[in-house]
Amino acid sequence: MSSILLSLPEVFNAYKSWVTKNPQSVGDWESSAKWISYVIAGRINNSYVVSELVYCLSNLLVMFNDRIIKTSYCQVTSNSSAEKLKLWLSVVEYSEVFCELSAKKLWGVSGKWIVIVCIQLFKCISRLLLIYKYKENIIQNPPFPALDRKNIKSTANTTTIGNLARDQFDSACFTLKSSGRVVRKIEASPPIGLRTWKPLPRQQNFPCENDQDAVEDVLTGKYLVAESIYVMKPLVHLASMACFGSRTWKPWLTSLALDLISLHLYRSNRAKKMNSLTPQQRLQLSKRTVLFILYLIRSPFYDKYSKNKINSLLEAFSNHIPLAGFVCKPLAQYMPFWQDTYFYMWSS
Repeated sequence: MSSILLSLPEVFNAYKSWVTKNPQSVGDWESSAKWISYVIAGRINNSYVVSELVYCLSNLLVMFNDRIIKTSYCQVTSNSSAEKLKLWLSVVEYSEVFCELSAKKLWGVSGKWIVIVCIQLFKCISRLLLIYKYKENIIQNPPFPALDRKNIKSTANTTTIGNLARDQFDSACFTLKSSGRVVRKIEASPPIGLRTWKPLPRQQNFPCENDQDAVEDVLTGKYLVAESIYVMKPLVHLASMACFGSRTWKPWLTSLALDLISLHLYRSNRAKKMNSLTPQQRLQLSKRTVLFILYLIRSPFYDKYSKNKINSLLEAFSNHIPLAGFVCKPLAQYMPFWQDTYFYMWSS
């Protein structure tokens, strides 16, 4: 037993080395794990719970491997409180549906809603802390997005150049703490005839391209209000469901209104304009805009309007397109469960 325990660090180091050297092969295995979760749905007992467990573990594996690759190539290691909070927030977002299904299986509907409330409270408080205490910008979903493994090697070269430049800078100069002024060391001074007597420029940064910790403007004014509304939306929606019921229009309209107000505040801020946002922030806002289509398959709109049209469309595909029935018929069969499980107002 002791020999097995002693070999665990070696196994882990070997795994890290394999992941670092074969990022594309690792991605193939991760994709296979996700496809397995789709295949086993509806084919075994408790299939939905098992399927969601496999899907949850595959997402956590992707995040774990991304951090290994990022640390190895970009030499980025951050143990700040904000990073730890974002890590736990990502873990919760990947596993929340599995926790909801497991709670419903073990403790019934009441247990399910208790777990949902606890999860949404944790997510809301964590995101507010990131915005107000740690001065984060637009919160991505999940906070740690998937790494661009295709371009990781070129990014690593940029980081290596930055490290070399930083070492050369440190060997020749130092920076005053109070003023931030750069001062050349005596031993690194050029001959008198070659001196320009101009102030030295500050050290140039070479951040890792995929590093999400790059310095950005702190959210202020309407941007801060817009992000706070978006973060608070799940709890407001849950409160409206508790007051008016889960199948009424009021929670649906409340959530839609909050999303529209949040996005309108971002779009209408003429003082700073959208150009002041980074490409990552604008991409996140674009995703939020596209996610408005999910309101078409959320109750009660789905129950009253979308359900029959979607079923008719799937049936038409099955009858008129060869081999489409292998996909459309199972989709129509499982659609009510998926709609009831995955299309909550707070899932986006």
